[in-house]
Amino acid sequence: MNIHHLVFKNLKGIARGQDIVNYPIVHSKIGAMNIKSGITHIPLGAVVTNHYHDAEEQVTVLEGRLRITLGETVVECGPYDSTFISANVPHEFTAIGDKPAVAMVIYGGSNTNRTFTKSGLTVEIGSEQDRFPPPEKA
Repeated sequence: MNIHHLVFKNLKGIARGQDIVNYPIVHSKIGAMNIKSGITHIPLGAVVTNHYHDAEEQVTVLEGRLRITLGETVVECGPYDSTFISANVPHEFTAIGDKPAVAMVIYGGSNTNRTFTKSGLTVEIGSEQDRFPPPEKA
């Protein structure tokens, strides 16, 4: 049995590109078998590039606002709004409004992969290759 008290100030932030920082919370390295979670800080205007996962995902906005594109649907989420995203559904997040966004992300698997829609590159979430390139200019 594993029980951990995970104090946010002790979590190591991981740079994901565009000044996006993820703070992994629950993952396989602490004994999780069926869940992976983290807090993500997304600067205003930053884009979590279109991608999909091999697991279900829940995103809850804690601060700021996110525009979330789920397939063909676009929603705007503020504090405490959540989305549920089935496995293999392409989605993208953009921090909008007047301040950065902070979101809690929970995956239904402890070894979840991310596939970037445009390139087809598949990486393990949290790996060294898991980086968000800047959005393309129109």
